[in-house]
Amino acid sequence: RGQNIAGAPGQNLMPFSAIGGGRSRYKTDSHVDADGFSLLLGLGRRTPLDAADLSLGAFLETGWGSYASYNSFDSLPSVKGEGDTSYYGAGLLGRYETPAGPGGAYGEASVRIGRAKTDFHSQDILNSEGGETAYNTSAPYYGAHAGAGYVWNLSGQAGLDFSSKFIWTRQAGDSVNISGDEIRFEDSDSRRLRSGARFSYAVNEYIAPYAGAYCDYEFGGRARATANGDSIVAPSLRGGTGVGELGLTFKPSTTMPVSLDLGLQGYAGKREGLAGSLQAKFEF
Repeated sequence: RGQNIAGAPGQNLMPFSAIGGGRSRYKTDSHVDADGFSLLLGLGRRTPLDAADLSLGAFLETGWGSYASYNSFDSLPSVKGEGDTSYYGAGLLGRYETPAGPGGAYGEASVRIGRAKTDFHSQDILNSEGGETAYNTSAPYYGAHAGAGYVWNLSGQAGLDFSSKFIWTRQAGDSVNISGDEIRFEDSDSRRLRSGARFSYAVNEYIAPYAGAYCDYEFGGRARATANGDSIVAPSLRGGTGVGELGLTFKPSTTMPVSLDLGLQGYAGKREGLAGSLQAKFEF
């Protein structure tokens, strides 16, 4: 989800960070098992306006992981492949919030750009010399998201955050040569809509547990490629995923400018698996 960098109005710079990691299975025509770890570091500022607050920030991001792909065919042996992935990039984000009161609306958006690297090898596909097939790709990626929501304060301690956001990512294509064959990976677009709600309850001024449920639908996610100009059957991630989350927001002290958010997310549907996250915000 988009990073909430809001702190106390009028502050100058607010460093923030987010760490995440987990294991997932993505159901394509066959399936892919992936492990990953991500890190984001940023700097933001919150500015009070006449009837709202505007938060702006910039960030750097990186991540790395490994995967195993399993492809089944009607009249041919199954093919297993493995590899590693990594990426690095930067982006800008913003959030516009109206005063809370009994409820408050907000809007948010971000843009990002970076570069992703992937390597692949398989002993089930042999090259012309009888060895395993392997290749490396490196290409830029672009992304953006826009969302809106409404926070309904049920009481002084409990609140419901309803939100919906659209997330777009494009992975640029690349070409590799495998055993004399020219393989061209086309640009791949992911277009996702995530909608749901989170309930939070402030036990005291230090601890606030929360729970949420969302529906995440992928409209794109098809990876197209050609071999010597001929199309290859393209796996697709199109479909819906249910997301559940449990977490805890913790502030060590009312006088310390630090808050932590520890969360656990579970996925079922087109994507299956578990992921953990840790976010930190330092307000000066």
